Amino acid sequence: MLRQFLAGIFEITHGIMLTLLFAGAVIAGLYVYQNRWDEVSELPVIREITGNYQQGLQAIGGLSGLALERYEMGDFQAVGGDLSGQLPQLARAWNADDILHKLRFSKSKMRQAEVFTQYIDQHAESALRDMLLRQVPASVKLAQALLESRAGQSGLARTTNNHFGIKARPNAQARRKIRERRYADLHNHEFIPVAPAIGAWRFHDDNTYDRFETYEAVGDSYARHTQLLTRDCTFGHTGCYAWIWAAYPPGQEHDIREAAAAFYHRSGIAAADFFDGDTRVPYYAACAAGLKMAGYATSPTYHKKITYLIETYELWRFDLALLKAFE
Repeated sequence: MLRQFLAGIFEITHGIMLTLLFAGAVIAGLYVYQNRWDEVSELPVIREITGNYQQGLQAIGGLSGLALERYEMGDFQAVGGDLSGQLPQLARAWNADDILHKLRFSKSKMRQAEVFTQYIDQHAESALRDMLLRQVPASVKLAQALLESRAGQSGLARTTNNHFGIKARPNAQARRKIRERRYADLHNHEFIPVAPAIGAWRFHDDNTYDRFETYEAVGDSYARHTQLLTRDCTFGHTGCYAWIWAAYPPGQEHDIREAAAAFYHRSGIAAADFFDGDTRVPYYAACAAGLKMAGYATSPTYHKKITYLIETYELWRFDLALLKAFE
C-alpha cells in the first residue's frame, strides 16, 4: 500500500516537473524569437558612449544658440525658406566609407556593418525630412529602424515595408475574439491600420494574434513612425513619447534624472541605471532613455542598443548637419 502511494506521488511530481520544464522551454523559445538581437554583444556596435560626438561638434565650430532656437521654433523664414531641397546635400555630411574605415570588428560583424551603412545611405533623407518637419532626431529614427527592421532585412520589413514594427489595432470584433482566446477566428481586416498604412499583416511577436501595419513604401513607414512619436499624450504615461523631443533637443547634453523619476512608477528604472551611473548624457542617449522610460520596447537594453548604434555609425552627423543649416 505504501509502495503504491509513493509511486503515485512520484508520478504526480514527475508530471508536474515535466510540465514546468515544457512551459519553461516554450517561454524561453518565445523570448529568443522575440528578441533575436536582445544582447548588445550581438550587434556590430561599439559598446560605450565615446567622445566622437563632441569632437564632431567641435569640428563644425559648434552650434549657435540662434540656430538651436530657430530649429526648435521651426523658423524657416530666417534661413531663406523651406530646407527640404537641401536634404540630399545634408545627407552627404555622413560618409559610409569613413565610418567603415574606423571600425575594428570580426569579419562577420564587418559584413553586418556594411549592410547597416547601406541602409543608412538609402534612408537618411527620409529621416532628415521627418526631423525637419517634426523634430524627431534623424539619428534616433535611423537607429530604431536599423534595430527594428534588421537594417531592412527582416521578414516583416521585406513583406510589409514596416521598418519600425508598428502594430495595427484590433477593432471591437477582434478585441472580443482576443478576450475569448479565439485567435484562429481572427482576420487581417479586423485590425485597423492608421494612414499612411494601407493594411494589416499577421506576424508573430508578443502575441500569436499580432497584426502589423503594411505600407506602400518605406518612406510611409517613416512618416507613420513620426506620427507615433509625436502624437498628443500625457507625460508620465506608458506610450507617451512627444515630450522627449522638446525635453532633449539635439546638439546638447541633458540630465535624465527628472524624467526617469516621473516614469519610475511605470518603468522601474532609476536614472543611474540607464547608462552605468551617468545621468548627464548626449541628447541622443537621453532620447533613447526617454523611449525606454515611456515603454517603447520591452528589451532591458533597448536604450543602450539605440545609443550604441548612433555612436558607432556616427548618426549624430545628420542631426548636426540639419542644425547647422539653421545658422
